[in-house]
Amino acid sequence: MNSRKHSLFVFINALLGLVTCFGFLYTWLAFAFMESLLSLPTVLSLLISVLLFIGWNVFMLRNERKKYWIQALFSYVATIGVFIYFLN
Repeated sequence: MNSRKHSLFVFINALLGLVTCFGFLYTWLAFAFMESLLSLPTVLSLLISVLLFIGWNVFMLRNERKKYWIQALFSYVATIGVFIYFLN
């Protein structure tokens, strides 16, 4: 993977992590406020975000080595972790 494609790959995975966080919070506030965080709309939001993450990485990594999946997962989860850390 050349450096330009790799930078785009990491950036989009981090962006998908942010979309996951904001989408989860938005659906919780808009549809399930004062209910459990794991209500149906919020779970669907998480499921759609994870499917988007998997679809993007299948598209980007179809001809690449498996080590890039670890980088993709790390950038996605690390972005969510940093978001949660600064949310507190």
